Amino acid sequence: MITMKTAGLAFFIATALTAAAPASANGLSIEDQCDAAAASRHDRARNPAFPPVADGRIKLGVALSACREAYNAGGGARFAFQLARALEQGGQVLAAQELYREAAEGGHTVAMVRYGQLLQKGGDPAAAHALYRQAAEAGDRLGAYALGMSYRDGIGTAADAGKAAEWLNAAAADGYEIAALVADFPQPADGVVDGAP
Repeated sequence: MITMKTAGLAFFIATALTAAAPASANGLSIEDQCDAAAASRHDRARNPAFPPVADGRIKLGVALSACREAYNAGGGARFAFQLARALEQGGQVLAAQELYREAAEGGHTVAMVRYGQLLQKGGDPAAAHALYRQAAEAGDRLGAYALGMSYRDGIGTAADAGKAAEWLNAAAADGYEIAALVADFPQPADGVVDGAP
């Protein structure tokens, strides 16, 4: 009987210690775990040691846990953006939108574009255009693409073929391949600038 109690106590202690182990028990910092689980290919601030995670392919359990912990530890705009990506994929669009806004206000250019896309879809094309401009003028290629599309299609501004070409060419020159081909593609049916982060 004592042996059963001792074995039970040992099991309880081992379980408690495992549960209390730090998030970096796998050898990665919490920030690296967040990057590995939710970093966008468009985010030049992400840790390049890990491959980017495509939209819809975020491992939600790991991303939500690691990115929330990194964000709560004062991780700033980059981790707010990555947590927002995970939340959005998990269907928590309002919470994601708030974090995209926070990251955008913190200077994260890819978050500016994604927040702009959500505002555009929600019926505020002028605010979206302003965010695309801010990201583009900060040197973000996705921002340049979104701004070019905004000028091409008159989203939140008057249509301007010259400015559209200028910004689309800037995005293409910076390595955003779709920008060079965009003239061959029709505008999406919902009118939202594509190229989500």
